[in-house]
Amino acid sequence: MRYRKVVLDFETTGLSSKYDEILQVSAIDQDGNVLINEYCKPKNISTWEEAEEIHGISPAMVLDKKPFEDYVEILSDILTNAAEIIIYNADFEVGFLKKYGVEFNNNIYDLMYEFAEVYGQWNEYYGNYTWKSLDDCCLYYGYCLDNAHNSLEDCKATLYCYNKVINKEDRYDGKEYIGKKVKEFLEEAWVKVNNKSITLRIYPIGAKRKNWYFYGEIKAYEDVKYKELLDCKIHEVSYTTPRYLSIYVDSFLQGDYDLLQKEVEKLKKQNSELEEETKKLRNARYENYKLYAEANDKVIKLEKKINKMKEKLGLVLKEKKKIPVFNSYGFYTAEYCRTTKKPMIQPNEYRAFKDVLLSQTRCKEIKQPVRAGEEIYAFLRVRNGYCALYYRNVKGANKDD
Repeated sequence: MRYRKVVLDFETTGLSSKYDEILQVSAIDQDGNVLINEYCKPKNISTWEEAEEIHGISPAMVLDKKPFEDYVEILSDILTNAAEIIIYNADFEVGFLKKYGVEFNNNIYDLMYEFAEVYGQWNEYYGNYTWKSLDDCCLYYGYCLDNAHNSLEDCKATLYCYNKVINKEDRYDGKEYIGKKVKEFLEEAWVKVNNKSITLRIYPIGAKRKNWYFYGEIKAYEDVKYKELLDCKIHEVSYTTPRYLSIYVDSFLQGDYDLLQKEVEKLKKQNSELEEETKKLRNARYENYKLYAEANDKVIKLEKKINKMKEKLGLVLKEKKKIPVFNSYGFYTAEYCRTTKKPMIQPNEYRAFKDVLLSQTRCKEIKQPVRAGEEIYAFLRVRNGYCALYYRNVKGANKDD
């Protein structure tokens, strides 16, 4: 069967086509029909921890799967019958195609190169346009990549962005997108701050590596003073660690800590019981060495598990159960956007926000008044039920509060 276009993507055990192997292969046609989507068991590699952290494909997931070699003939048939093969960062996939001897049509369209020119970020050192990731491409065109690093989802995202590029469509206008899509995606959540309710309205506008970006605003009830919002203790995780949230609400962190603490206590109890069991077995180890060895192995594994749990607790609360707090939060204010004629929606400039909102504690330290009175708009990032809170000021709040 002939195909006008085929989109191809792999998930692998690593970045080297020479040493690594394929874990998932996916291909779709120009209409989005799935031509192949299979998980594969590597022949020579048993673990791939770094890659697993990115795409989530574990050894257990592919334990009963066929090796990629079993799909070479099927994939060759698909790719040799494709008038054009579309790949994002083709050099990576082509390296694996050649390694496994997959036959393919050489008419390959590398979307990464084409999008680099569209994005237009010039690199003086290399004298060329900077290559951007598929995440950046999706965000540019407003495509929500829900399950990044799944080869089938990446194929769908690549096809969507390919159509945008060849049709020379402009970067989507976030505000226009919100106006059209808000009814489809609008969500409301309730967050408690000092036992007062705050309505959090969330408008999804794009996704990047499983982290949704939102244009949002928080409106507090009249009886919630502005300073109470500022006093809501939050913990910030670096923007450069996108697999985690940028900000957590204090109460959520406290809940996480309590759960972890209970789990650690439970493991300690199990450990004590096993130690008692091993002591008994140790005395009779000559009679029943196998039982003793098994019990001892359990203790070692449990100790490792406890150490991991302790690491997980980390600096969350430590001995005094103090939650780390960041004292400043950056954003563009509505007023700043108007005066500089900057668009309100700028997901790629998280670290470049002009105005800084200081917490009440920090304001006292540097003897600055608590700011109030402006409407503040910014991004929220939400994952696993947690909300990244960037505040919209409560109008009429007293600066001295």
